[in-house]
Amino acid sequence: MRRPLILTGLVLSLLAGGCTSVGKRTYEAVPSRFIDVAQERRVPDARGSSMTALAASLQKQPTAPARGFDGRDPLPPGTRELAGAEPLQRYANQILARLLVKWPHAKPPIRVVVTTNPAYVAEAVPGGTILISQGVFINARDEDELAFILAHEVSHILLNHLDADRHHAAQKTIEDTAAGALLSAVPRSNPEMARDATLIYASYRTFQDVVVQPSWTRQQEDEADLLGFDLLEMALYNGRVYKDAMERFADDAGKQKAKAEDERRQFESQINNMMASGQYSAGINAAFKELASGPARMLDELGKQLKAGHNSPEQRKEDLSAYITRQKLFGTALRERSRSAYEKVVFQGTALKALSRSVLMQRADSLIAHGDLDEAETTLKEIAKGGFESDPYLRMTYYRLHLKQNRPDLAVRDLEIAVKSPAAPPEAFDFLIAEHRAGGRASQALVVLDGKDRRFGGAERGYPLRIRLLVEAGRTPEAGVVMEQCRTLRGPLVRDCEDAWSQATVASLSPPR
Repeated sequence: MRRPLILTGLVLSLLAGGCTSVGKRTYEAVPSRFIDVAQERRVPDARGSSMTALAASLQKQPTAPARGFDGRDPLPPGTRELAGAEPLQRYANQILARLLVKWPHAKPPIRVVVTTNPAYVAEAVPGGTILISQGVFINARDEDELAFILAHEVSHILLNHLDADRHHAAQKTIEDTAAGALLSAVPRSNPEMARDATLIYASYRTFQDVVVQPSWTRQQEDEADLLGFDLLEMALYNGRVYKDAMERFADDAGKQKAKAEDERRQFESQINNMMASGQYSAGINAAFKELASGPARMLDELGKQLKAGHNSPEQRKEDLSAYITRQKLFGTALRERSRSAYEKVVFQGTALKALSRSVLMQRADSLIAHGDLDEAETTLKEIAKGGFESDPYLRMTYYRLHLKQNRPDLAVRDLEIAVKSPAAPPEAFDFLIAEHRAGGRASQALVVLDGKDRRFGGAERGYPLRIRLLVEAGRTPEAGVVMEQCRTLRGPLVRDCEDAWSQATVASLSPPR
């Protein structure tokens, strides 16, 4: 009976921790500009403390981590430094020097490492190192946006936030070691006591890992936002750039959420297809497994939200706006942003050669979305050099460019080149089918659909579209044959086929018997 009570207490602790995380905002606890009190809020140095020394003596020696190209400071496992990125590193160091001009305290040595990561991410790591991905250089609009990212990360180093992680790690090592010693001392004749003690400590450890430490981390992220903005504003960068960065973070979070939703829909479609093809047992088992995992997924999602190291981009944007309004920090909001200088450094010469093709395509997509079509076309021409003109993803990016330029013939040609590649994704076929349909070329669309079915299989899932295309091509009897084939499958797919038939045929044409 006691174990359920312990587990219930754990869940309530998590919920309580989640509730306490929505209290007073960090900027509200600082009545002045954050830079004026930054030294007071600096985390004490963990090196040489008795706790970290004791924890180090209890731990086994870790394996040697990977090092940077210069061999000086260790890099986190899995991190790869971008070869040939020295121009980008020099540029980032120049920005850091400008950001730190008005910092009134000692300036620690800081090194910038450009990584191969294509995502829009940066991170401060031990050794006074800032890891910034090539994806940041590609996706940032100008020097001001890059300065905002660097200002946030250097603020973590100035506030010594990384030593807070050392404190937490040392405390966890000591507590885990002590708990292990106590549990091993429990008499073997009393297994019930050992189980209860294990559950109690597990509840405590989970509360520390899921609630206490992440809450501390979120506060540190808020502090880095505030100090980072002060450094940015005092270095005379455009003060409104934080809005662009937060919107980019929010967009990335939305894409991750959409990806998870797409995976869920694919799973549901898989179950439906199992049922439609007569695999009732497999479909039912998969459905029940999904239902059974519901509570566990809910708790897992709760844990993810509590463990999040950042507040949401929307909340961070709101907090910074409130801080700026309170302190009346509007002086740099109308300053011209440094875009031309940024593009000259990042997208010309040796720096451009260091950036990977996939990341440059992200850049081109971003330019297309913002309407900078000439610049996007220049970037795509640079990517195509070296025999990559037929790359399917490059052609799909050209397709989006030519649509924006109102050049539909070239757009269709791009897709026709893309689908010939063995690496072409299904979306290339879907886009080309849609273009042929929009142009009244149903017969050509059918040829593309045939090619997609041969390449990826699953022709049954395409029956509704095939029925529409056959009717549009004037091949209604063949559409009726496909309709009959679809009816033999049963399940939700039959309804989709019937809807396709009824929508595609004229009102005077009745469905086949």
